[in-house]
Amino acid sequence: MKYFRSFVIALNNQGKRTQIAIAAVTMLLGILIVTQLRVHQSATQALQNATESDLIQIVSKLDSEINTLRVEAADLRLQLFKIEQASSSSAEVMSESSKNLNNLKIIAGLTAVHGPGIRVLVTDEDITLNAYDLVDVVTELRVGGAEAISINGVRVTAGTGISQTDDAVYVDQKQVTPPFEVLAIGNSEVMHDALVLPGGIRDKLGSLSGVSLYITKEADIKISTAVAKRMSNK
Repeated sequence: MKYFRSFVIALNNQGKRTQIAIAAVTMLLGILIVTQLRVHQSATQALQNATESDLIQIVSKLDSEINTLRVEAADLRLQLFKIEQASSSSAEVMSESSKNLNNLKIIAGLTAVHGPGIRVLVTDEDITLNAYDLVDVVTELRVGGAEAISINGVRVTAGTGISQTDDAVYVDQKQVTPPFEVLAIGNSEVMHDALVLPGGIRDKLGSLSGVSLYITKEADIKISTAVAKRMSNK
């Protein structure tokens, strides 16, 4: 019985503490709500009691802040536009630079290439052709817009030398013998027309003893790098 009374007293004490806590929280919430209402009422009353001059100043201040925000927004849009333009320009510059680099690699013979072009076969049964005749063929092809050229498998670049000794013709220090197979990548129609012009290279070579020139247009011609050929010659 004694223990039961102690338990009831403890419960009562716990209940009182809980009630006090609830009351305290309720009172705090009430204070916050009243405070918020008073602030709202004070602001409303301030506006209601404001004179026309005060209201004009408030509106003017708000307009000024709005204009400032508009200016800042416009400035941010301008900065974003400049960044986008700079990014676009950088991409275009990089793309153009990449194209130029690839073109330079092709001209230097550093890149294997393939594409449409023409195959020129020059026979020389009496061994009458010389290095200058091959130079003339290469020159006409370049005039016709050839992007890459090879003679008997040797890549011809801007730095390639075509020379001759008493009994042999050399392309980039490699001896070549007839028949000469000249491959050229580019516009096959234009290059063909460049070779067959009346009084041009075909007529010139065709007039030599034992020399014939055959031209065929092909959809895909492959020309390896000059480096690969030089290394294979060593």
